[in-house]
Amino acid sequence: MDDVVTLIAAYADEDRRLSELVDRFPPSTRDVRGSERRLSLKQTLGHLAFWDDYAVRFYDSRCHRGNPRPMEPGEFEDRNRQVLDLLSSDPFEDVLASYRSATRLLQSFLREHWQDLDESSRENFKIPLKHRRHHRRRLQELLAELGIGEQERTLEERAG
Repeated sequence: MDDVVTLIAAYADEDRRLSELVDRFPPSTRDVRGSERRLSLKQTLGHLAFWDDYAVRFYDSRCHRGNPRPMEPGEFEDRNRQVLDLLSSDPFEDVLASYRSATRLLQSFLREHWQDLDESSRENFKIPLKHRRHHRRRLQELLAELGIGEQERTLEERAG
């Protein structure tokens, strides 16, 4: 049981760190994509919500209805692209709410079904955590690219 507590705590910490980053993005930059095909803040949140929602639905189905067929990598990428296209017209607040809902669902699923998962499935739940860390770091790079982190440091230096 300690493993699931540690994993949920890691998700909560990663969510906290990501939420702090979200707060640093001015509203005018939430749809701005960076260089190197970097996703915007809004796209990143939608992408993470899609990923986490898929993981929970897949493993929930596995726990309750047997052995579901996972999406093929190409199929997964196509669906992810569709989600990104659809959310482009959604308000930022709706996408953020979707991300937060997916986070709660993921943590709740882990608490409720950890004992139902085999060792391989448990290990697989580290992948979305690593995925979140990757995208948080990409968002940090985007902030730097937009010059937002530099502005904050300059203001802090002037203050004191």
